[in-house]
Amino acid sequence: MAHPVGYYSLSHDNALIKDMCETWGEGLEKMSESDTLWLIGRIAHEAWLACDSDEPPSNEASSAWNRLHELKQWEKIALIKAMVQ
Repeated sequence: MAHPVGYYSLSHDNALIKDMCETWGEGLEKMSESDTLWLIGRIAHEAWLACDSDEPPSNEASSAWNRLHELKQWEKIALIKAMVQ
């Protein structure tokens, strides 16, 4: 079972968080895999653009990105989980 959003210090005081929980459940467990991956991509992109660092991605990160085709879908999802810990 997914942790409720409050576990991650998110609050229903934020209208977006409240709406998302009303739509997909307290742990966002009702969100489809497609919606989840799409939103992760969009959120990650916005967070990257807002990052204080002016550094471009490292050669190592670029190399990993170029090799993502080597991973199965479940491995990509597991890698996302590993990276956000």
